[in-house]
Amino acid sequence: MGRLLTETRKDRLATVLIRTGGLLVILIVVGIVVDIGLEAVPLFLGARAGALEPVACEVPPLAAGSDPRREILWEVGPDAVVRFPLGPDTEPLLPFTEPTPLTAADHEIGGLLTLLADDGRVAVGRVRFRDDWSGGDRHTVASWRPAAPTLAPPAGVRFVGAAANAGDDGLLLAAWAADGALHLARWEGDDQAWSTAAITVPGPVRVAAVAEGLGSVALVLADGRLLVLDGHSHAPVAVESGLEPIARARFLIGGGTLIAAASSGAMYALLEVPRAEVTNHGSSAVQIDGIRLGPGEQAVVADTELGAKLAARPEVAVVRAPPVWQVARELPELGSEPTVIAPGSRRRDLLVGGADGTVALYHSTSGRRLLRHHWGEGPVTALALDPKGDGDVAVVGGSLLRRTISNPHPETTLRTLFLPTWYEGYAAPAWVWQSTGGSDASEPKLSLWPLLFGTLKATLYAMLISVPLALAAAVYISQLAPTWVQTVVKPTLELMAAVPSVVVGFLAALWLAPRLEQALLLVLLGGLGLPTAVVVALALWRLIPGRRRRRLPEGSEAGVLLVAVVAVLGTAALLAEPLEAALFGGDLRRFLFTDWGLRYDQRNAIAVGIGLGFAVIPVIFTIAEDACTAVPRSLVAAARALGATRWQTAARLVVPAASPGLFAAVMLGLGRAVGETMIVLMAAGNTPLLDLSPFNGMRTMSAAIAVEMPEAPVEGTLFRVLFLTGTLLFLLTLVLTTFADLVGRRLRERYGRF
Repeated sequence: MGRLLTETRKDRLATVLIRTGGLLVILIVVGIVVDIGLEAVPLFLGARAGALEPVACEVPPLAAGSDPRREILWEVGPDAVVRFPLGPDTEPLLPFTEPTPLTAADHEIGGLLTLLADDGRVAVGRVRFRDDWSGGDRHTVASWRPAAPTLAPPAGVRFVGAAANAGDDGLLLAAWAADGALHLARWEGDDQAWSTAAITVPGPVRVAAVAEGLGSVALVLADGRLLVLDGHSHAPVAVESGLEPIARARFLIGGGTLIAAASSGAMYALLEVPRAEVTNHGSSAVQIDGIRLGPGEQAVVADTELGAKLAARPEVAVVRAPPVWQVARELPELGSEPTVIAPGSRRRDLLVGGADGTVALYHSTSGRRLLRHHWGEGPVTALALDPKGDGDVAVVGGSLLRRTISNPHPETTLRTLFLPTWYEGYAAPAWVWQSTGGSDASEPKLSLWPLLFGTLKATLYAMLISVPLALAAAVYISQLAPTWVQTVVKPTLELMAAVPSVVVGFLAALWLAPRLEQALLLVLLGGLGLPTAVVVALALWRLIPGRRRRRLPEGSEAGVLLVAVVAVLGTAALLAEPLEAALFGGDLRRFLFTDWGLRYDQRNAIAVGIGLGFAVIPVIFTIAEDACTAVPRSLVAAARALGATRWQTAARLVVPAASPGLFAAVMLGLGRAVGETMIVLMAAGNTPLLDLSPFNGMRTMSAAIAVEMPEAPVEGTLFRVLFLTGTLLFLLTLVLTTFADLVGRRLRERYGRF
């Protein structure tokens, strides 16, 4: 009796331990997922602003700004003297070498100042800050660095407005006179001289803006028309019509985005759309992005990669055509007439000030208005976003004010992450993943759809290869194969699961992919020939009379199948080279690109499908074989006793009875393929393309995390987007397993009688 009680206590203790362990595992997994998800939550939080801080100044400034650390505030007064109202004890700076009455001051990206004197002279330069460690403590030293010598207007001309910007090849200054004449002056750094050109414009100029790359100049005329000139040829560039009368316009960092603010408060984000002139010199019609061109016809087409698409078509000539500025997004309205636009120095965010003292913070890519506050009575006459975007400075009704801003992730919304977004340099909205660029001017493109598509594409090709082979092997080994085949094949397939993923990826990328490229037609013929071999083998087996089939030893059908496979593959090997020479000019890859527009990459979906399929086959085979073996032998024996052949028994009894297990095996293999990292990282080429073609690669969610995470700044936008990607990957796996469980239950209910 005592021994029985002891065993009962042991059973209860074991039950408690098992349940506790299972519950802890569930809680730990949930905790990990929640922690990963919480890292992504700040992506969708809005911007926050601190309290307004008034700054005492002698006279209302014409322009103001801050150093990158937000320790020093500078302002330019009407006397053209740069002062520092908050200290430290820094001598005032004199851009004109002497106090000069100013008419206007313009603050551009990167702290570039354009000062217009009352006599028409223009000074362009920057207020620079550097650290001085003399004496052991850090001191910030400010200095004025001219971007070019002071420009005096031509004889008989007096400038009443000016705007400038700097680029790699010098400085471009747009200045206009009271009579409406526009002068474009370029400072050539190599020649160390100004070159000025008078431009005729269809009306007096109200304000102007110069793009950072000096490629474009935007003019707002007195009647509200928006005019864009090419910065080199000075020719007008087409601008989308139908805009409301414009009051202010400003280029953002990089120069590919133009913000236009209407007098009514409406806000537009215009992008420069590249175009190409295409001429068909061939004797037959061609189809180009939905446009049909007959022989000798030409058309102007807006396309981002048109030249690359037509590079291998000698009958089609592609010449660059003038771009056009189109409205990509309509931003939320300001609510009053805009008086000043201040672009950010590192991102595509911008501040807009209104005539009623309103200051609003926008982001161009996301199209959001992040902040909107009333700063005071009177118009906003000067506005600047701090260099790091963590604060702003404004002159409202003659008062100098500043505040702090917390705006870490302005570019991420559900729309920019999952829907097509119109980026600079693109002809239309698109899904693009390009997390980094060559400079701060590069626009981050963080669409997750290419990564999700790449994950599904890699999984699709892996399952197309692994599922038929694994399920057929499982049914054959469990029901049809002789004992000696089972003892060899089953352990071999199960040992495949022990091969590390990095080894499989290494072989797929460095050994398999080059050989696939060399024997592409043979691989395609072999892929089509294998199903043909199975059909031929079954036909040959059926041709053998029943009496003779019964006399053959078990496993003879495998020999017939092997003979058919060898015959089909041997035929494909013999015909591959002659067929390639006769049909494709000896180069199938060139034919695919020139005639069908399919680019062949060495690391492509075929290599990924084979490598990833190799890793998935053991998972599917092991579970599927166990499911087939679990079918009661009494049912199999009864079917055989009633006259069913082994094939009939396997197809009509074993497979339906084991279908819940077979489906579970496929879904587990699917989950293994979705979460695989090393194979797709090494063999997929890591190109985030939206193309189902088997001849190019992809980038999966797991590969993106592995590649990008080591270089992502902690708590930056990319860092949190990668955590969001991990959360989505977990949710995708959860959806797949939940779906598998639901379907498995239905199958068990249907075939439960077996």
